[in-house]
Amino acid sequence: MCRKNGEHGQNVVDAQWLRFQCMCDTCRQPSSNQRMLDCADIPEDISICKATIVDGNRLSVRWAEDAHDGWIGLDWLYDAVHYRELPITPFQQNQKLPRIDDHRLLIGSRTDKTHATLAKLQFYNHLLLDGFCIVSGLPTTEGTVKSFVEDVFALPVQKTIYGEIFDVLSTPNPINVAYSNAELKPHIDLVYYESPPGLQLLHCLRFDETVEGGESTLVDGIFAAEEMIRRYPQEAEILINTPATFEKIHFNRDLPVWMRYSRPHIAVDANKKVTSVFWAPQFEGPLRATQDVISKYYSAYRKFARLIHDPSVKIQFRLQPGEVLVFNNRRMLHGRNAFTTSSGLRHFQGCYVHIDEFKSQAQVSLKKAGKSISVPHVANQSCF
Repeated sequence: MCRKNGEHGQNVVDAQWLRFQCMCDTCRQPSSNQRMLDCADIPEDISICKATIVDGNRLSVRWAEDAHDGWIGLDWLYDAVHYRELPITPFQQNQKLPRIDDHRLLIGSRTDKTHATLAKLQFYNHLLLDGFCIVSGLPTTEGTVKSFVEDVFALPVQKTIYGEIFDVLSTPNPINVAYSNAELKPHIDLVYYESPPGLQLLHCLRFDETVEGGESTLVDGIFAAEEMIRRYPQEAEILINTPATFEKIHFNRDLPVWMRYSRPHIAVDANKKVTSVFWAPQFEGPLRATQDVISKYYSAYRKFARLIHDPSVKIQFRLQPGEVLVFNNRRMLHGRNAFTTSSGLRHFQGCYVHIDEFKSQAQVSLKKAGKSISVPHVANQSCF
């Protein structure tokens, strides 16, 4: 059933909304599927005088006010009207860690594409639902993590101020606290970017048994933000509305940088649903707020920090050589325990993948496999 713009009812689609979605060759370029319609020319008080289902796969529509004949695909219309994002379910400590036991299963061969497709769908499901996955069986040679991204995701790695690949090992005079043996508290990487990296990969090249500590840790930042809103709604409003300052200002490096970005710690949509979280105390600059907000902000900040540092929500494990941890950097706050390297070495190599490109690849793979493309949001400040 269709309705005139402004009318209300159940199981109906607005006439003006339909006009904006017209898929005829005049309104959309067939080869690119891009809109060619000049939306300013659509009458505001538009109505439908005729609508008919044609060939079982399209809705043929004639609009009255502009006398336009067009159509909308029924599959597209159903997906657009009924699309529902799956809720994020936090990973429980007593759950088995999400794993793919052999990275070769994700690539397959010319004669074994079925198993590769099934393994890749399982891999995507882990990343979308759990927020992370551990893949084993990779060679422990430098540069493997970049090849893994190109082979499995068919995407380029996201280049940053740390290059395409970065080494995580203890060094003298590190340019990043990660390049030392110090503890890393939960955080997201490169929060001072306008668009922080999406997926992060950490490939374990070497982790000698003589190294004490160094276990990897993860905390679901979206769940922590939702808990903040549920338990402390007034304090949560402070973190939703007060911009924090995130910065990377460092001249004593090969590529000097001065990066600063201001945004609140918690991003929500119009329905107060959490769409992203920004937490990286290591890279916070001075708070810019009025005196009446400062004390409220730090009170809320401490409550949020306690939720993030709650031992009951921390996931902890020790990566083995040949394993790669893949996680959503926009959702999962990562860290590590401090470690000692007096008689051994802990060496990871890492890289990033853009969050929107990853989500696109995941949904294309799900669509090709005949699966639902309704997925949890990926913490990229969008509810879809």
